[in-house]
Amino acid sequence: MRKIDKQNVLVVAAVVLCFMTTLGICYFAGGSGILSAINFGENEEKYYLLIGGAYEDISLARASAELICSRGGAGYVLTGDTHEVVLAVYASREDAEAVLNNGSSGGAYIKEVNVKRSELKWADKESRKTVENALEYFPLAFGVLYELSNGLNGKIVTIADAKTRVAVLRSQIEEKRSIFNSATRDKSASQYTEIKLVLVTALALIDNIEYSTRLSSAETEAAAASSMRYQLVQLVLCRSALGDAL
Repeated sequence: MRKIDKQNVLVVAAVVLCFMTTLGICYFAGGSGILSAINFGENEEKYYLLIGGAYEDISLARASAELICSRGGAGYVLTGDTHEVVLAVYASREDAEAVLNNGSSGGAYIKEVNVKRSELKWADKESRKTVENALEYFPLAFGVLYELSNGLNGKIVTIADAKTRVAVLRSQIEEKRSIFNSATRDKSASQYTEIKLVLVTALALIDNIEYSTRLSSAETEAAAASSMRYQLVQLVLCRSALGDAL
């Protein structure tokens, strides 16, 4: 099987697995959704990037990313020693491994992202609850966008419904940002500034969700799901960086 065909199979497997996982989580968790499946460790959370392939040539990575996006995958290019193309991000290793086992995954692998859980010792007692409330933006945003992207691919969520839920999500995070800014305006510690910046970034990622591709103005479920998965990858990477800073 050619590399491009293998990647097609893997993308489809990733999309189907995400959809089935969402249904299972919602059923067994009694509606609590993805939040109950996030892999919480004692001092950190772990998330798992499914990498479709790594390239020395950025143009090849971008071409691969375009293909992945057209099928509802993230298509995020992560640049380091090589250019890695991300298919999707998962809250459990089991889900990511299931995709590898259900697709022809030649060249694909899983990359772990750690999100440190700060003990908030730097925050004074009167601000600690406010900080905790602000940091809830992440599981909230991850859960909503993960479930929506899978629902769009599974044809159980319409674009209109997705737009409504995204608008509600944005309002919820904006409220957290407003409360945090007001309560910490006189705080000088750098950690407060870091949280303010990540809240602004989260809002920007939500605003960047697109429902059509650059090649067509027609709104499609695949385009919307791809964009949400792209923002999810950035959301996780930003939260990981914040964990290191706190």
